[in-house]
Amino acid sequence: MSFSLRFRPPVHLLVDVLLLGLLLVLVENFARFWGPPTKRGFFCDDQSLMYPYHENTVSPTLLHWLGLYLPLILLFVLESLFCYQGGVDQWAKLWPLQNTVRWFLYGYVFNDLLKGIAKHTIGRLRPHFFAVCRPHFPDGTNCSDVAHRGELVRGEYHADYTCRPDLSLASEDMIRDVNVSFPSGHSAMAFYGLVFVALHLRRRRWPLDGSLLGPVLQLACVAVAWFVALSRVMDFKHHWSDVAAGSLLGAGTALAVVQAAACVERRRRCPDPEQAASTDAEKVGGQQVPHDLCLVSCQSSD
Repeated sequence: MSFSLRFRPPVHLLVDVLLLGLLLVLVENFARFWGPPTKRGFFCDDQSLMYPYHENTVSPTLLHWLGLYLPLILLFVLESLFCYQGGVDQWAKLWPLQNTVRWFLYGYVFNDLLKGIAKHTIGRLRPHFFAVCRPHFPDGTNCSDVAHRGELVRGEYHADYTCRPDLSLASEDMIRDVNVSFPSGHSAMAFYGLVFVALHLRRRRWPLDGSLLGPVLQLACVAVAWFVALSRVMDFKHHWSDVAAGSLLGAGTALAVVQAAACVERRRRCPDPEQAASTDAEKVGGQQVPHDLCLVSCQSSD
């Protein structure tokens, strides 16, 4: 009986699993809950929208492996190794693993949600807009017609148009995604997952603390994320400002979430003042020190 009670999951773990499950369902079905993105107009002489359509250098499947699955697997393996150095209680030993994974998934949801809100609110057209959409106006004309080559007409902003996939041979997904350019989702996901891993390796001082092995691995993570971001401009999927915004969003989210996870761990090492009131001292480095000193050392590290 005591064995089963020892492995009973704590309430906060069940709450975290439920909340993360709901948030993951929300972000994966964001378009259904939010509705169609904003339909943005254009100028016929906008050269930033006249690039040809190219296939993805980094496919969505590869992106999810680089920005989500591989980082999550690496964090799980790394924290599992550290768990063997924990205490006797099983949940206490597994707590660093649980803490890292929950904050990583929370950051993924946070990053993806902000990205989705921006994409659907702004509705910026992609650089290959004309190649994919082949827009036609209500009167049946388009930007290639003689009537739309005059200086006065070329300066007109067109907000009422329909796409002609029958002319561009574009798929439904291509037409649906043609006006969700800002920010770059590839850049945001790649920078979030890989920068999180790089910062976590620095926080754990792994592997081989004191050598350049850890910094080299961090450089590799950032370099891969940087390549993913550059590929979006190279493939004419995004404007450079879309990539810059997505990269900053992903890296900023990773930095904030890693700091939050580290703060929770530091506070867990220092018990609450109410709990410490029943004891005379706390052990730090094998010496007996007052609880106030434990709090000072914890807060100073923040």
